[in-house]
Amino acid sequence: MIKPNFKEQLIVFGEASKLIEVSDFLRQNWVRSNVLIFDKKTINSLELENLELLENQSSVIYIEEEYKSDFGIKAAFLEKMISAKANVFTLALQDWKKNDFNFKEFQLQDLYKTERIAPGKFQQKNKKLLITGGAGFIGAALVKYYSDSFSEIIIVDQAETALFYLKEELEVLYPNAKMQCLLADVTNRERMTAIFEEFKPEIVIHAAAYKHVALLENELEEVIKNNIAGTYIIFYLAETYKTEQCILLSTDKAVEPKSVMGKSKRWAEKLCFWFSNLDGMTDFKTIRFGNVLGSTGSVLPIWKRQLRWKNAIMMTKPEAYRYFFTLQEVFGLTDFILANRKSGSVFTIFNEYPVALKTLANLFLYHQSGKIMLTGLKGGEKEREQLIAKDETPIHQQTFLIVNSTKIKDDFPEQLHLLLSDKMLIQDKQSIFDNYKV
Repeated sequence: MIKPNFKEQLIVFGEASKLIEVSDFLRQNWVRSNVLIFDKKTINSLELENLELLENQSSVIYIEEEYKSDFGIKAAFLEKMISAKANVFTLALQDWKKNDFNFKEFQLQDLYKTERIAPGKFQQKNKKLLITGGAGFIGAALVKYYSDSFSEIIIVDQAETALFYLKEELEVLYPNAKMQCLLADVTNRERMTAIFEEFKPEIVIHAAAYKHVALLENELEEVIKNNIAGTYIIFYLAETYKTEQCILLSTDKAVEPKSVMGKSKRWAEKLCFWFSNLDGMTDFKTIRFGNVLGSTGSVLPIWKRQLRWKNAIMMTKPEAYRYFFTLQEVFGLTDFILANRKSGSVFTIFNEYPVALKTLANLFLYHQSGKIMLTGLKGGEKEREQLIAKDETPIHQQTFLIVNSTKIKDDFPEQLHLLLSDKMLIQDKQSIFDNYKV
């Protein structure tokens, strides 16, 4: 903890419920400073554009928020502050004491990191939840978040070590939750059938997928097997065993896809819509995320390792833009989709503020020394991602967007059968993958 040397202009933003209390404290103890309160609306308005920032004359205090969201807006705001050589501090929630505030130097993770995931309030105590890919970053976070919501959670993952450590953590931190950790591969139809037969879950969240864009460019056969065939197996079993809801976790890379990974998730989204049109009891729905901050393999953990290895970070292109979501936004969207019985739709978060990689790098390197090394876009990467396709018309509901999926071509089942056939040569599958517009 530090005692800040605040400058003439003091800008406070963050947790709305604490803005007045902190501002009053600052005015009483730093009487020569001009204290300005920036709420969510202010940092997203012309008032910010017209704010005159004197170089080296401003200090910024971020009050850590209980619910962290709108990363893009805050990232742009803080980059403007840092460009004016403002000092940035964080007032952490866990250190909260009335009229005795402890400040620390700002770190980018203050905008998104959650120390421990508290169980959510979504209650389905009479139902069982099955999560595939449940030991992955998002899958495991959902397991913890819903640990007190369902009568039982069945966690399926083929990564033995990740599953082992998750089981250990759940036993210590969530001892009252009824969990089943199962080592299984979603592409193993017999194994997955046995799991559905034994547990008969009412809700299924399908998070299992290969996701690393550049790595997967040369792994078409494995991508088809895992991301498409595995998805088909889960959907088929969900429909066969009459689950109430089956939810696919997808990605913005499925929108007008360029990469093998993005195209595979586009096929998965269309599969979800196709199953929703069957005359069954199951609601099939898709959640479309951008980059979830801090997730395994995402840019920030990679940069952290690179900085430790060689005091530099690798950036593909400064002007490349990405959409970023916090875990709490993931939870909020998942709650919303579970409560919404709109089968066949794609759900995402209303997000007007993609973040340029150069902005992210400037915030990441704040108070850290390190070079930025440009590598250029890798195979399959896009300069600018999209959450909504050009032919999609979203409906606004609260802070979310609901997209009614476009129609499926008449020959989709035939092309899908060929793509998943063991008798098809890989070059023929490549041709379908490259040329068929899903």
